[in-house]
Formats: sequence, structure tokens, C-alpha cells
Amino acid sequence: MTTPRRTLAILLAAGISLAAPLTVEAGPPGAAYDCLGPQAAQGHRDGVPPLMKGLKLTAEQQARIAELRKQDADLMDEKFKHVRDTRMQLDEMQMKGQYDELQVKKLTEEGAQVMAELEQIRARQQHQMMDMLTPEQRKEFVAQSQRMMQRRLEQRVRQSGG
Repeated sequence: MTTPRRTLAILLAAGISLAAPLTVEAGPPGAAYDCLGPQAAQGHRDGVPPLMKGLKLTAEQQARIAELRKQDADLMDEKFKHVRDTRMQLDEMQMKGQYDELQVKKLTEEGAQVMAELEQIRARQQHQMMDMLTPEQRKEFVAQSQRMMQRRLEQRVRQSGG
């Protein structure tokens, strides 16, 4: 591997590693949302996140949560598209054997910034959704979240052979 390509690979890995922790709630790191398209930002058909489905939400809660998620769907879709486009530009540079340190820096920083903005939107939405829940529903949601995180951790340990 030539030095410019090695440097490009390192910068790409660094950019992805900066963005990956921000996508933990979204699922596996990488282009998961790129593959799913606009519906990823909008969530499931009824607009209720999977972890909230077992909380016995009232019709009013479901409607409010769906509306909350819907109001940010276009913005999130735009941001996912921006992340995808910056990744594609980096891929194109690599496939063409081109390396422009300033362009790589710009693209990786843009991608990391947009991922941070997405996480901020998710955090705000999560807070607003939690405010819509009763104390019992919040308690159950936290318990479900902890079980899911434990399963993911165990799965990662199994996959790593540990």
C-alpha cells in the first residue's frame, strides 16, 4: 500500500471511529441507515420505537410519539444523505487513487459533525418521548433497554471469541 493510500485508510478509519460511538443507538456502525433509506429516519410504520412497543402505550401516547418522530424525519433524512454522500466522496477518491489531505480532512470532519447532530436530535427525541411516559412505563423502558444492552454485549463477546 502506498503512503498516500495508507494515510487515506488511516484517516477514513479515524473518521469512522469518531462517528461510530454516536451510532450505537442507531444500530451497528457503518452505513445501516444508508441501506434503509428515508424510512430509517421515520422509524417503524406506526412511528413507535421497538423498545416502546411493550410498554402498553395509550393511543394518545402512540400518536404523540409518532408525531414527534415524524417532525424530525425530513431533517434526519437530509443528514443521513449528507453522511452517505461524504462517505461516497471518500470512496471515490480512494477508488481513483487520489488523495487530497485537505479534502479528506474536510469530508471526515463534516461526517463526524453531522453524526453528532443526528445524535443530538435522537437525544432530544428520547428525552421528549420519556416525558410522555408514566413512571411505570419509564421503569419498564429502562429495564428493557438494559436487557437489550446486555444481549448486545454478550453477542459482541461471542463474536470476538471471548
